[in-house]
Amino acid sequence: MIALLALLPLLVGDAVDLDRRAAEAYRAKEYATAAALWEEALAEAEGPGERARLLYNLGNGSYRRERYLEAVGWYTAALRVAPRDGAAWKNLELARSKAELDPADRGDLASTVQRLLSSLTLAEAQWLLLGALLGWAVCLGGEALRGGRAWRRAALLGLLVASACAGPLAWHGLQGQGRPLMIQQAAGATGRSEPRPDAASLARLDPGETVRWRDELPGWVAVEADGRRVWVRESALFELSR
Repeated sequence: MIALLALLPLLVGDAVDLDRRAAEAYRAKEYATAAALWEEALAEAEGPGERARLLYNLGNGSYRRERYLEAVGWYTAALRVAPRDGAAWKNLELARSKAELDPADRGDLASTVQRLLSSLTLAEAQWLLLGALLGWAVCLGGEALRGGRAWRRAALLGLLVASACAGPLAWHGLQGQGRPLMIQQAAGATGRSEPRPDAASLARLDPGETVRWRDELPGWVAVEADGRRVWVRESALFELSR
């Protein structure tokens, strides 16, 4: 334990040094070098705030190299960690426009509801619901012990609030199991029945489309898309759960 504590300053120092060198490379317009250093720093990053910042920086590096779909992937990954980051949202929409993708937030009712439900991380959604349920429990206890119209109204209101607070957690649950992946090829990708290039084509996956990991073999990944399991070349996929 003492040895680990002794090494901690060195590990932190390495991460800070990687970040500093990456920033210097970025300012010198050496974007590929900056991206490589930020990816190293990301592997050592601790805490969601630091990870979100590095993912955002990697998005900027990809955007500067005109790798717009890759930038979409990095910004999307950053927003999974920090879903209310306004700068990441702004840059995501800019990168999606450059990649000729539809806006992530189309401004209609469905997009507004989805953005509201996804504005909390899974942990935040769990804490929100727990707090609402505790408040409702207090109201139920008051009604049971003291009765009266006021406590009944409070209990009803507590139930409504708890139901509303369950929305973000339910949204996370509906996202399904498996790591989220994004199609990062401008031409899209073909979903095949087996992990080989001559297998039957079962689906055409659009660039920027999000799918879920199910299995993998060397060079190939089985994903779920539109309720169907298909095999896609690994090189066509961008890992969003960084």
